[in-house]
Amino acid sequence: MELCQSLLTWLHTLNLSALHSTPQETSDGVAVAQALNQIAPEWFSNSWLAKIKTDVGDNWRLKVSNLKKIVEKIVDLYQEGFNQTLPDSVKPDVNRIGEYCDEGELGKLLQLVLGCAVNCNQKQDYITAIMAMEEDVQQVIMQSIQALEGNVGSATASLAPSLDPDGPQLTRVLAELEQAVEARDELARRCQELDLQASLLQEEKASILQENRRVQERLRQLEAEEANIGSGNRLQELRKQLDSVKEELYKVETARDDYRAKVEHQDRELQDLRMRTDELQRKAEEAQHLKDEVDILRETADRVGQYEATIASYKKKLDEASDMKRQLKLLEDKNLELVQQNLQLEDDVKKSGTWRPQLEQYKKQVAELHSQLAEETKRADRVAFESRKAAEKLTAAQREKERLILERDTLRENNEELKCLQMQAQPTTVSPGAHSAEDDMSEGMIPPDVRQRLMRLEHENKLLKLNQRGPEEEKVAIVQALLDDTNQRNEMLTAENRRMNQRMIELESQVSELMEKHAEGGADLKSHVHELRVQLKQAQDEKDRRNNQMEQKEVALEESRHTFQESLKKSRQEILSLEETLKRKDVEYQNLEEQLKRKDQEKQAIEEKYKRCMEKAKTVINSLEPKKVLPNMDVNVLCSQLSEKDQMIEELQRNKEKCKQEIELEGRLMSSALHTLGLSRHREAVDQHLAALNSGQGQSFLARQRQPTNRRRTTPHNYNSK
Repeated sequence: MELCQSLLTWLHTLNLSALHSTPQETSDGVAVAQALNQIAPEWFSNSWLAKIKTDVGDNWRLKVSNLKKIVEKIVDLYQEGFNQTLPDSVKPDVNRIGEYCDEGELGKLLQLVLGCAVNCNQKQDYITAIMAMEEDVQQVIMQSIQALEGNVGSATASLAPSLDPDGPQLTRVLAELEQAVEARDELARRCQELDLQASLLQEEKASILQENRRVQERLRQLEAEEANIGSGNRLQELRKQLDSVKEELYKVETARDDYRAKVEHQDRELQDLRMRTDELQRKAEEAQHLKDEVDILRETADRVGQYEATIASYKKKLDEASDMKRQLKLLEDKNLELVQQNLQLEDDVKKSGTWRPQLEQYKKQVAELHSQLAEETKRADRVAFESRKAAEKLTAAQREKERLILERDTLRENNEELKCLQMQAQPTTVSPGAHSAEDDMSEGMIPPDVRQRLMRLEHENKLLKLNQRGPEEEKVAIVQALLDDTNQRNEMLTAENRRMNQRMIELESQVSELMEKHAEGGADLKSHVHELRVQLKQAQDEKDRRNNQMEQKEVALEESRHTFQESLKKSRQEILSLEETLKRKDVEYQNLEEQLKRKDQEKQAIEEKYKRCMEKAKTVINSLEPKKVLPNMDVNVLCSQLSEKDQMIEELQRNKEKCKQEIELEGRLMSSALHTLGLSRHREAVDQHLAALNSGQGQSFLARQRQPTNRRRTTPHNYNSK
């Protein structure tokens, strides 16, 4: 009583709209439902609260209905939310509360509500409210909380050894249950046999009694006839018959007594077997209840595993977030460094603006120095030519002197030999140095420009061979090689220009010498001078033509470089667009993977639900099989549901395989399209570059050598592309 009053006092602190001052007002369950909705709205929602009937009046059946809903929901909260099992001793009797307003049972109900309050998310607020109450009420409430926790803890501890589905206790209970079912079936069969025997004995007893009555009537008739007739023989016979009938009657009565004792013994055995069957049935119900609790605890254990997995994933995400924070900090530091570098570069650019006039002046000075250097090189070349010419004249004079001395000596010797030998044949052998002299003469007959052109052609042939061997992806290396080739040509042309200048100096010196010897030479010298002037003019024309060719090649190279850069930019843009499409496809692929994962999760959930349903169905079938209660319709419904679930699982698997095939096909198509586009762009760029070079040079020997090499190079590529 004190517990109920104290809990009603605590219930006043919740500010409920329903009446709850007395146990009679609280027995309808409306105030308790509102309190639970206020304590745990996630479990006791407004939709659930709407199911509680408010205007019940004195109808105790409606009160019991409300209280049953409340107790069932509280039990679900303790099992699923708090992971606790409520024993039967803690659960209130709702019939006594609704019909008689029993304060003890109402106190149990309010005790469960108090347990929900001290275990919910806002338990600190309710605990502080309890601590603010009166001391005696507070003491009673604390004792009720401790008693509830003790009962729930002892129930959980008593249930803990039986949680293991493979434990010895559960297997022993199941074995005893099977033995009890077999014994029950045997006893039922024996009871049927005994009932049949008892019915047969009763029928036999009735027939014997009827025959006894008939014999007694016959005996009375015979006695009456004996009195009337007085025949002695007849009387003796009848007495013998009477004795035999009495003996038979005695035997029948003894058999009846035996059968009666057997029937009483069988009735006692039947009563014992019925009591044992009831006890076994009660144990079977308890085992079924334990199985249900084991299933509930398994589900809670699965949820615990899922929660642990989610907690681990959240921990990983937190670690990744910390890593991202560190990376973000590093990037911010790097960004600050880059900003500082940018500011320094801007300051350097501002400072360099003041040095630009000096730079232009320095450039002009460098150009003037280059021109002075060219003049000095020309002067040095002229001086070197004059010194070389003087040295050649000196060596020629010395050779002439030596030749004249040798000729004088030879003439003396010849004269002496002619005098001595008189008309002998002259030696026709040729000295071994003649061949080497002729070889030097043949090598000296090749002009230097022809030798340089041959060297250039050999170099270009080497480059073309390297271009043929190199892959098509090395287009930047090709352009670099062409640029190096152009630079080498430029250097060769400058060297040739210098040689032409030296040749012009030589010709000018020869003209000056010829002009000096004009008075001595006459007309032959004039023609020779004319030829030298023509050669000089040809050399100048050749020099101009080489300069023009060099300028044209530079222009063509710049144009080809420009076109190549444009094509490279276009190809980069297309590659960027393709990368964007690939990113979109990756996003779609990720979305499809997420859908597949969700479907897999749904499939796993369906399979788990299917397994649980199968286990429950097996347990129900095993428990109800002896009673033959399960109708065929329920079995057919379960089979149809199982077949539908199997079909859904197969359809999900087919959809998964189809999505995987589509994703793989899209990836292969994207890679092949990107590969073909890159090859076509590269081929177009190389063709444009070669066309530009061919148009700049015309149909020269080098162009004719390039055409067949291009054909030889493109033929295997086309074959591979096919």
